[in-house]
Amino acid sequence: MQKWEEIEQKKEYLKGYIKAKNREALIKDQIQQLRLDTMFPALQGDGMPRGSSQKDLSDYTAKIESLMEELKKEWVESVIRYERIRKAINKMNDEQEKEALTRYYLLRENNKVIQRKMGVSKAKLYRIYDSALENFEIL
Repeated sequence: MQKWEEIEQKKEYLKGYIKAKNREALIKDQIQQLRLDTMFPALQGDGMPRGSSQKDLSDYTAKIESLMEELKKEWVESVIRYERIRKAINKMNDEQEKEALTRYYLLRENNKVIQRKMGVSKAKLYRIYDSALENFEIL
């Protein structure tokens, strides 16, 4: 495997937590939208009349339960990924590299915030980041 392929593989592994958190947020948004649609059916805006029946309530309950189960699975997945990535980062030797990867991939901070908190220039941060990716090992 070439060096750039290895770096890309490491980036994808590190992004695993971010992707899991994004999926979790999407499910939360779906639950919130379902609740709003149920509480305020007139606001759905499709022009169809709404009635309240027992079937509507049981459909709503089934959908909410399904989404809540999916949310729980995603939450567990994100915790597992977080711990794996955190352990791999903590095995690294260089403290700046650890901090850069932790802030970017686990705390989800952007580069400007990381630069400010670490007290480094943009160029220095990229050098730290490049070195960190080379030294990072997937567990």
